[in-house]
Amino acid sequence: MGPDVPLLNVHKQEFLLKRFPQTVLGGPRFKLGHCAPSYIYVNQIILFLLPCGLGGVGTLLYQLSVLQDYCTAALSGGLMLAAALVIQATSLYARQKTSSVEKVQIHSTLMDEDEWDFSSCAGSETVRFIIPGKKYIVNIVFHSVLAGVLCGLGTWYLLPNRIALLYGGNIGGTVMIFVFGWVTVCIAEYSLIVNTASETASFQALDTYEIVPLMRPFYIFVFIAVDLAHRFVADIPALKLANQIMHVVFLCLPFFWTLGILPPLDALFLWGMEQVLELGLGGSPMSSNIRLLAMFLISAGTAAASYFIPTTLGTVLFMAGFGFTLSLNLSEIGFAFKSCMINCLTSRKFKNTASGYRTQLGWKKLIFYLVILTFALLEASLLHHLLGSHTFSETSLQAIMSYILIILLLATWILQEIQTVYLFGIFRNPFYPKDVMSVNVFLEKQKSLMKIGAFRKVLLTLGKRGNILYYVLVTD
Repeated sequence: MGPDVPLLNVHKQEFLLKRFPQTVLGGPRFKLGHCAPSYIYVNQIILFLLPCGLGGVGTLLYQLSVLQDYCTAALSGGLMLAAALVIQATSLYARQKTSSVEKVQIHSTLMDEDEWDFSSCAGSETVRFIIPGKKYIVNIVFHSVLAGVLCGLGTWYLLPNRIALLYGGNIGGTVMIFVFGWVTVCIAEYSLIVNTASETASFQALDTYEIVPLMRPFYIFVFIAVDLAHRFVADIPALKLANQIMHVVFLCLPFFWTLGILPPLDALFLWGMEQVLELGLGGSPMSSNIRLLAMFLISAGTAAASYFIPTTLGTVLFMAGFGFTLSLNLSEIGFAFKSCMINCLTSRKFKNTASGYRTQLGWKKLIFYLVILTFALLEASLLHHLLGSHTFSETSLQAIMSYILIILLLATWILQEIQTVYLFGIFRNPFYPKDVMSVNVFLEKQKSLMKIGAFRKVLLTLGKRGNILYYVLVTD
């Protein structure tokens, strides 16, 4: 490729010029593949600035001391809710009106989008182009209510007197935050109730349940939550500083959305759930979202149920038993149980076929698991009975076990990083084979990694037993 070859050709440049403003502004299409009437752009501008106008009414009444701040938020939110319902009802009516007689769109293979034939300023084709509408009636109501709440809380969040008080009467900063803050709110509102933007950060190819429109309002609610905490909680300097910083970062949200820095909601919640499962509840990564959700609910339910057990011994036995059970391969046990039930219910004719799908979990392994569970419960009960009443000191067994567990944690983490391709996700691991073509070198390094993995497994086993002992000591 020579130096004169452009990064984007003519067709890609045209596509970028059409999509980029739509992503930045939250959905308005100001550049089309064909010539459109001026009212198409005017209507989009009016809908884009609608939340700012409705919020400005409440802000003006508050600045004139006609309404209190919470009444201002309620007024702006109610007006935005009514406007969102009207917008969605108009889109629904336009779709139903043209559903019986559908015009054939002129599709050009050289264009990215279809060509629309606009008849009037408020025609059905114009409404369908500007406001595509929602797939489900539930989302029409939910997104409209969410738009009202967002506008009300956004008005409360961007009150000029409140911003000036937060920054010590700085007029320039107050005006800048007020103006560009409302631009951020308008972007999120347009993406929520008018037309969803093409997000740079995407987790799934198809948005079946219309989760993408909720992404931008969600991050605005995070910033508003910090401001509400600062309002209603006692005066905390750290919280005030965080609120000041987040008011400034609030202006940068459109750039974060455009660059794809902030993750989508589905990816964010799945990632957060996995981190809580691994770091907070001691679980392992799951191979599918269904398994992740099931394991998270079971682990969280087990931790929550332990607080309702009245006796300490019952809590120790309950947590030790469930901790051991959840550390097993539950899918293997489930498949083995399913195979056993199939063999019991099917006739003798199909037993040979069903036995082919039988897992390797036999009676010996099951008995082995039961014996280990029995010893774990017995060990936990004896340790609780013998050492549970001892007081904590720096030379006590509890402190010694704490230091040992910390060392084991660091050792297992280091051994885990050694077995990965990239150390800390950045540097190439020198212990990992670089090329599978050289068989001898590959087998030698593979043997080294297998030895490291076996040693790490031994440390993990010791850590599990140490966790039981430490939990018993901490309980009392």
